[in-house]
Amino acid sequence: MNMIGTGAVSAGMGGADVAVPAGCTAIAGNPAQLATTCNRVISVGGSFLFPDMEDTPAGGSNTDNEFQVFPVPFIGYAQRIGTSRWSAGVGVFAQGGMGVDFKDVQVMPTMMPEMKDDIMSEVGFVRLSPTVAYNVTDKLTMGASLFAGYASLKYDFFPNTIGHKVKDLNSFTFSGRFGLNYQINDQWSVGATYTSESSIDFEDGELTTAAGVKYRDVKMDGFTWPRQVEVGAAYRATPKLLLAMDLSWINWSSAIKTVTVTATNPNSAVPAGYEKMSIPFEMDWDDQYVIAIGAEYELTESFKIRAGYNYGNTPVTNVNLSPLFPALVEHHATAGFTYTWTNWDFDFAYEHAFTNTETNNGDANPMTNPFYGSKVSHTMDTFSFMASYRF
Repeated sequence: MNMIGTGAVSAGMGGADVAVPAGCTAIAGNPAQLATTCNRVISVGGSFLFPDMEDTPAGGSNTDNEFQVFPVPFIGYAQRIGTSRWSAGVGVFAQGGMGVDFKDVQVMPTMMPEMKDDIMSEVGFVRLSPTVAYNVTDKLTMGASLFAGYASLKYDFFPNTIGHKVKDLNSFTFSGRFGLNYQINDQWSVGATYTSESSIDFEDGELTTAAGVKYRDVKMDGFTWPRQVEVGAAYRATPKLLLAMDLSWINWSSAIKTVTVTATNPNSAVPAGYEKMSIPFEMDWDDQYVIAIGAEYELTESFKIRAGYNYGNTPVTNVNLSPLFPALVEHHATAGFTYTWTNWDFDFAYEHAFTNTETNNGDANPMTNPFYGSKVSHTMDTFSFMASYRF
């Protein structure tokens, strides 16, 4: 749901970037690092996510997800304000998201194994981020970002047999991030950020039942992007070698509990009591704790290489595991490089999220837990790139 790092430099170091100079990408990371930019810099890039998933319903056969690619764009501009202690920037970036696309999944494998249908979901979250940073002293910098976000969501839940499909849900939301960075000496620096939560009130959607009835006013409540606290340290071991480590707490337990879809205004007559539909998804995610470790080595004046490792426990609980929202990956290995040519930096990173498999072991009641006994696996590869021009 959250990218482990924004920008190819951060991604190449496993997301360990809180205490690392960041340039334009500080608008999506530690805003205090915006003060490390040159006079002016513009960056354009993004990532491509390639998820690989498998769903095995209880007593049924496994289904692989369809081929999917999720583009995650980034564009930013930053500059110092004259000769003052202030720096400012603005950018647009994808905070994260997720999605699945399973075709011909067995709906009731133990009772009617021949009945098959689809499961699909797609969640996206993009933020506009004006950012400022201030050099309090030669060692201490502070920064703040305002996040104006736009989120979209759609899903299919056995839409042709026993379920429904929802499309066009969207929401605008606001939050903020505050960051600090302190340069202890020539070797050590430390940093910290706090991000407020973003309440996402999805609305303006449309729901279509398996019977073909369309509900034209649909909203979703209870979906929130969580608050987050990060601390990090960077160590310049040698003039050419930089080491970094971050620790993060992401408050999913307060953000995603029971998500409820409410549908009204059907386009045709419906049985009494069905003028309004209320569909709860009990999710009850756990808090996530993340450790990121990264290294950067300068091979030449124009070429740097990076490597990193990132671990974050999955927030998805086994008792509510659903193939609709299987944010399961935990262990990530990353590598990357930067090539510098005159005033240009060209960054690239590769990230592999190792396979994690979980099984729904919650309530066996199909009315409250339709995916009881389902086993879901999730793997992902991500490629990131960025071009920056300094002037």
